[in-house]
Amino acid sequence: MRNKDYRELQVSSSQLVLLFLGIIILGIVIFLLGVSVGKKHAQIVKSSQIATHNITENVKQEKPVPVKEPEDSISKELASHEKSKKELEKPAVPSPPPAQKKQNLYYVQVGAFQIKESALSLAQRLKDNGYSSIVLDPFPNDKRDIYRLRIGGFETKEQAEAIKAKLAKSEGKKKSDYFIVRY
Repeated sequence: MRNKDYRELQVSSSQLVLLFLGIIILGIVIFLLGVSVGKKHAQIVKSSQIATHNITENVKQEKPVPVKEPEDSISKELASHEKSKKELEKPAVPSPPPAQKKQNLYYVQVGAFQIKESALSLAQRLKDNGYSSIVLDPFPNDKRDIYRLRIGGFETKEQAEAIKAKLAKSEGKKKSDYFIVRY
């Protein structure tokens, strides 16, 4: 057997430090390139996305022509069911009349609900107490569907403050969590 010649690589400590620094710098450069590519990719994806908010389309349905039947208890009951169904389809809280739909009016927001029926029931209670209220549909940029219940349409902020204080007093509180918005 022959002796094999082995070669050793001898590196001084200063060369070893430079070698490690070079590897670290190379790693940082690769990382920064990855970050810039990722940012460009995110911009491209963001600009090419289709609008994600729900788009609703009102479709008119043709109603069938009612057949005239003899008056009996069944047809009367069906008529009463249809009448109650039409009443349920109407919004419980009417929107303010066109004269009140001015811009930059003050409102007192008394609640924000995830369930529309909850907002409508509270709006009906407030209406029964003499307050004009509106329920706003969720805004397009909301992360979750939130139905905002607001009272008013006041010309001045002082009027809104007075109603806010009156509501707090009726609840037996010195201060309420209601707030005033301009809409």
